[in-house]
Amino acid sequence: MKTQKIKVSEIKPYEANARLNDKTVEKLVDSIERYGYVVPIVVDEKNVVVAGHARLKAITKLGWEDVECLVSKLSEDKNKEFRILDNKIQEISSWNDELLVVELRALDYIASEFGVGVNTALSESFGFQSKEVEEGDIDKVAGDFDAVFGDRVDKARNRVININCEHCGTKFGVEAEKVGL
Repeated sequence: MKTQKIKVSEIKPYEANARLNDKTVEKLVDSIERYGYVVPIVVDEKNVVVAGHARLKAITKLGWEDVECLVSKLSEDKNKEFRILDNKIQEISSWNDELLVVELRALDYIASEFGVGVNTALSESFGFQSKEVEEGDIDKVAGDFDAVFGDRVDKARNRVININCEHCGTKFGVEAEKVGL
């Protein structure tokens, strides 16, 4: 499938879209501003949205005039099936709690390498807004996870080792298993 640039004004929401997505639009606006437009809207051959209604609302809010879309060559019935499956599949996913904590901590290590605060959608969802993340903030998040997930937080925390490069002084975190510990 190839992308095709389409005028936003020519993209039509699917009238029977059953997904309620208004609450996600602001987060998508923020995500697109931070990381770019990386997940294209899927439209049928008549420019009706198959997948990406919230992304369409977000780029409309951003004032874009045109956007790259994937044009589905599926039949009308297959597009209907895909609309539902694309949304429902997300609902059966879950988090690996230990790895999530490791990833959240890794964001702090990455940020410290460049002397900047972590300012991501994930950190904002934990109440950090646009401030620098301190070790205490990570500990608080880990504590919040601990209240819900028990000792899995400590196991995840213990999987990360702090390393200081003897050549350049850079500090970073590495999962213990990846370095054979």
